[in-house]
Amino acid sequence: MSQTLVEILGVTEDVDGAGGPERLLVGIDVGGTTVKVALVTLDGVVQARDAVRTKSMRTGEEVLEAAKQVQAIVAENLKPQQQVAAVGLALPGVVTAEDTLLMAPNVDVDLEGLILALERVMGVKVYPVNDANAAALGEMWKGAGEGARNLVFVTLGTGVGGGMVFDGAVAVGRSGGAGEIGHIVVEPGGRQCNCGQQGCLEMYTSSRGLVYLYRAACEAAGEDPVPLEHDAHALPIFDAARTGDPVAQAAISQYSGYLGRALGMLACALDPEAFVIGGGISAAFDLFGPELLEAYRAATLPTCADTPIVEATMGNLAGMVGAACHAKTREGL
Repeated sequence: MSQTLVEILGVTEDVDGAGGPERLLVGIDVGGTTVKVALVTLDGVVQARDAVRTKSMRTGEEVLEAAKQVQAIVAENLKPQQQVAAVGLALPGVVTAEDTLLMAPNVDVDLEGLILALERVMGVKVYPVNDANAAALGEMWKGAGEGARNLVFVTLGTGVGGGMVFDGAVAVGRSGGAGEIGHIVVEPGGRQCNCGQQGCLEMYTSSRGLVYLYRAACEAAGEDPVPLEHDAHALPIFDAARTGDPVAQAAISQYSGYLGRALGMLACALDPEAFVIGGGISAAFDLFGPELLEAYRAATLPTCADTPIVEATMGNLAGMVGAACHAKTREGL
């Protein structure tokens, strides 16, 4: 925590939570330039939502300003006889069970300072959580996994991430790295990943991974690829597959095979009640879902073969609602 922030707030102690006649939760989802905020009832109903634009949240002044903007949203939408009970804070980084942020490469934030500032202006405890874990909780609580207590959430986009929920709580692991599904090795000796390994799932089932598979398929077939704006521009590949392009369909089939085998391995180890597929690529679930399920069933135990694999339903709300759910669990509400 920066000394500047301590001087601004004039406090160093923790702030205890507070209750009220009707208690609400606040779920916050921190991105690179936007902080999304939702007021959520203890039953998981979103009462209000909004967002604030931010840049760096590294200095004391920046952190305090962001906290005040969040508090203003909450105050504006809080009804009479309502009071915030706890705050959940979803972050794109590794968060340990001790609420320590080990790594957040895509956001410039002083986590300890932000928690302190939010607790100061909100008057309740703040509980951080990895954003993929938060999304997993959100889908379990009020989304595609509603009714389950144990599920695996997979997010497919520029990268591949995930979150795992067991007995209603996120699995963090010894060092906060539980749920890093994108770094399961599915092709030993395969494509080099930024994590240092070769053949990680992310290299084949992220948007960049699909572009790689598609271009390789085009080269093998002697076909020219459809125009792509950049190495992660996967949408035209799905569009081509919908029009019957056999090369695009072949690439998506490979894509589904890699993902299905990875989920099959996870099922053998974890045996969840459901797999929920989210992220930008999930919008094409109707295209790759059937082959994904086929590949999954071929790669797992017969006792796990009927595990549902479903598309996420909450979209951007999942992180906020899941963060609120995390706060509810940690607060014992």
